[in-house]
Order: sequence, then structure tokens, then C-alpha cells
Amino acid sequence: INNNTTKSAAAAGGGGSITSSPPPMRWYNQRMAFTNKEDKGVCLSMHQPWASLLVAGIKRFEGRSWTSNYRGRLWIASAARIPSEEEVKAVQIQYQKIYSMSPDIPFPSSYPTSALLGCVDMVDCLDQSEFQHYRNRHAADFVEDSESQYLFVCQNPHTVALPQRAKGGHKFWDLSPAVVHAVQKGLQPSSQAWLQSARKYARQTQGT
Repeated sequence: INNNTTKSAAAAGGGGSITSSPPPMRWYNQRMAFTNKEDKGVCLSMHQPWASLLVAGIKRFEGRSWTSNYRGRLWIASAARIPSEEEVKAVQIQYQKIYSMSPDIPFPSSYPTSALLGCVDMVDCLDQSEFQHYRNRHAADFVEDSESQYLFVCQNPHTVALPQRAKGGHKFWDLSPAVVHAVQKGLQPSSQAWLQSARKYARQTQGT
């Protein structure tokens, strides 16, 4: 996949400022998803294992040092660095703790690198104080913690049927229209049914 620097990624921002302050309380409607027709091919490169965890719906917030006004479908590509087994295990343990040690977390069976893995909907970008406010108000919803300056709020995760080779790029970058059209055909929604089991498991173990 070529790294095409086009207007879509440039318009997405990367270091700009948000011109108006959003309301202090947020509620994200996961039933409202961006469609293939609205897909601009905007892509973000991430290191493994976090890239695969994001498109699996296990990771739901992506931290960055820069903000963005972009809202829409966001494709996720994995960087070239291969994580060690110890790194993968440590991150999986971290998310097991976030989800109250639920046995139902669908961790990926593999973590391919330099690959286009799937997409999410980027529905918001919170600064650190906004994120902590949201996290405190939704403590029962397994909101992971982060010290990043800005947090991208991601939902509606999808994986591609077969990960495609990708070179990646800096901040937001654009997929070619031909690649977008090809991978859209094999998009599969990542089941979030396990979250209900995790919530039930948390209530049982906490005695509530």
C-alpha cells in the first residue's frame, strides 16, 4: 500500500488546535457508524500489539501528543516493529486487569506487522483533562487509563478479511482509492458481545 499524501489526511489535522470546546459530558452512540461512502481512506500507523487490539475493540482510546479535528472512519495499519512475546503478554495482562480479569477477552491470535489491519470510527478527540473527566464518569465501562496529551475516541471496530501489506506514514496518511475499495469488501465487524460477559463477570467477582 502506498503512502499517498493527499488532501484528506492534511485536512484531518495533526498538531492544530480545536476551535471550540465540546461539552464536558459525552455519550457516544455506537449505532451511528460511518459508511463506506463516507470513507476518505484516512489511515493511522500504530505499533503492535496495540494496533490489533484497537481493531479488535479491546483498546478503545488511542493516545497521541497532537490533536485533530478529524471525525470519520480511520484505517489502522501496523508499524514494522515486531513485538516480543514478553511485550505482547505484558499488554494482554494490562487489558485483563482493565476488564476485571474477564476470561472472555478475544485477544488476537497473531499480531502482523507492516499491515493494514482494519478500521475504527474516530468520533472525538479529548485532551487529558477531558479524558480523565470522561473516565471518572464512566468508571464502570472499563475505560483504560492513559497519560497521553490527547486521546482519540474510537468505536465500531472492524477487521479486514486478510491483512494487506502497508508501508505506513507519519500521523494521518491516505490510502489510495483503489486500496480502500478493495479492502472495504472484506471488512468484518469485531464482535463486542464479550463486553457484556466482562461486565457480568466484573459484577460477580466484585459481589455487586
